[in-house]
Amino acid sequence: MARSTALDTQWQNLMSLCANEARLKAKGGDHPKVMKLVNADIEQLAREMGFSERQIKTREFRAERDGRRITRIVADQETR
Repeated sequence: MARSTALDTQWQNLMSLCANEARLKAKGGDHPKVMKLVNADIEQLAREMGFSERQIKTREFRAERDGRRITRIVADQETR
């Protein structure tokens, strides 16, 4: 079994945080402080990974795979 790369680990963490956020939203926002922390963690990690602000806001995270490994993230090209 191939060893996970840093990108694989980041991707897994991001997907886990997004799943937690979805569960919290499904519960009707009973935990606003926890939701705020999860949201901040998602935004920070997504920025570190190179996702655009639009992708972070809409939670549209995509990555390319080679088998089970993440080879790169697919980030928007923002115009400035």
